[in-house]
Amino acid sequence: MNHTAATPIQAQFLQTLVARGWYPDRVRADVASKDFDTAAGGRTAVVHCRLNKDGDHVLAGDYQSEGRNALSTCWAMFRPETDEATISAEIERFAAEVEKAIGETYAVRIKALLAEPEEETSIADAPRGC
Repeated sequence: MNHTAATPIQAQFLQTLVARGWYPDRVRADVASKDFDTAAGGRTAVVHCRLNKDGDHVLAGDYQSEGRNALSTCWAMFRPETDEATISAEIERFAAEVEKAIGETYAVRIKALLAEPEEETSIADAPRGC
């Protein structure tokens, strides 16, 4: 259980993710999750904003797909002296990158293809020659 209060950056991180449809963890103030419907069933992504030993905030996440973490290359880091505008832009970039990476996983792409309505072509719609 996390007994410390969220840092301002963690609070901003959570606020940004919640605005994008993620939900906060019930216990930890530095974690957000989001459920995704895939061809293989429901999957949950988890992202976090943790402090490292140097006092930097590190954003990372986990979304298991095809036997690997599809978010392994999605991350951001803020040093204590980072300005607010940069932090805000990087949190938004991180969130967009995470959602893009998840959208590109095989099971999410297949689900999207299966959801597309089939186009029916009739003989009347066929091109006519002279």
